[in-house]
Amino acid sequence: MRNVLIFAGSSCPALADHICARLAMSPASVELSQFANGETSVKILTSIRDKDVYVVQSGSSKINDSIMELLIMISACKGGSANKITAGNPKKNLVEEQ
Repeated sequence: MRNVLIFAGSSCPALADHICARLAMSPASVELSQFANGETSVKILTSIRDKDVYVVQSGSSKINDSIMELLIMISACKGGSANKITAGNPKKNLVEEQ
């Protein structure tokens, strides 16, 4: 799986860790933060050129922030020339049950 990367959003890092453990790989490095005005900042810390990227981000209590973070991560991956981008957006209650 040399050409596959999995990024974890801030709403469900444990789920992304679980997925990566099952695939015997580590989550890709990403820096998630917020500016002083509350805007989301995403910085991809690994090369994604020509890689198949999976972004795991569930809806959380702040659904707007979760969706915006997901969309910004997808945009950053497009800007980094990812080969394919797949968003995994599990339901929050399924994540909490695990």
